[in-house]
Amino acid sequence: MQTQLSIQLHNRKIFHHFLSKFTNEQLNCIPEGFNNNIIWNVAHTLVTHQSLVYRLSGLSMHIPEEWVALFAKGTKPTREITPNEVKEIDQAMFSTYELLVSDMESGVFKEFNPYTTSTAMEINNVETAQTFALFHDGLHTGSVLALAKLV
Repeated sequence: MQTQLSIQLHNRKIFHHFLSKFTNEQLNCIPEGFNNNIIWNVAHTLVTHQSLVYRLSGLSMHIPEEWVALFAKGTKPTREITPNEVKEIDQAMFSTYELLVSDMESGVFKEFNPYTTSTAMEINNVETAQTFALFHDGLHTGSVLALAKLV
C-alpha cells in the first residue's frame, strides 16, 4: 500500500502545480469541445477518492458535502469556482492524503460495501478502491494536461 500512497501523493502534487500556477480564469475555463475544466477535474478526483475509499467503507468523508454535489460522477461545472474555493480544494488534497495515511496505518477500514464502476470494475475492498482511485486520477491527470494546453 505504501507504493500506492506514494503515487497518490505524486498525483496530488501534479494537481497542486496547476492550481498554484494557473489563474482562476484559466482553472474555470471550459475550452470548446470540452464539458469541464481544470478545477472540476481536480476536485472530481478528490470527491471520487473520498467516495470510493471512505463512503464505501461506511465512514464519513473528509470533504464538504457541497463538493459532492458539484464534482461527483455525472456532474459538470455549473458555476465558477472562486479563488477561496480553489485554495480549499488544494489544501484538502493534502489534508485528506495525510488522513488517509493515518487511517490506513490505524486500521479504520474494517467494512466495505462492494461497488461496480461504470467500466464494470468490481471493487470489493478498500485496497481495490485505493488502486482504482489511482487509475481514475491518471485519467483526469490526462484531462488536466489537455485542458492546460488550451487555456
